[in-house]
Amino acid sequence: MAKNSELAESLRVSFARLNRALKIEGVRDRNHPYARLNVPDLVALDLIGRQDNCIMSDVAQELGSPMSTVTSVVDRLVKGGLVSRERDVKDKRSIRLAPTKLGRKLLAMLGEEQRRNCEVVLAALKPKERDIFVLLIAKVASAIEADAFKAK
Repeated sequence: MAKNSELAESLRVSFARLNRALKIEGVRDRNHPYARLNVPDLVALDLIGRQDNCIMSDVAQELGSPMSTVTSVVDRLVKGGLVSRERDVKDKRSIRLAPTKLGRKLLAMLGEEQRRNCEVVLAALKPKERDIFVLLIAKVASAIEADAFKAK
């Protein structure tokens, strides 16, 4: 039986390989919108697309980053035409973030790409393995999230 440190290293390498393989399509084409976005940009755009009345502090919480970092992320998304800043009609001091038409289009395209990638992952497994794999990934994601929130 392998040591935990050896298993962790093997898992790290496998995650890195999987990450490269899943992102390779967008990265190969420099004009693909996915290629010019980094992870915080994608996380922020995803949150803004999912959450009505999203404000800067929501993005800060999602990223676990200070407002200065969030401002840079949102500025990049606005500059790229993916997000707009809108004044809240009820509270003029509050700025609501919303995906633009281009932002919604990119989110839909990325979502479809991610679903296709997940189908490739699931196709590598036997039907009985798929349910177990998805259950284990969800369990791992919950543990990582709990640990991340505990650390703050």
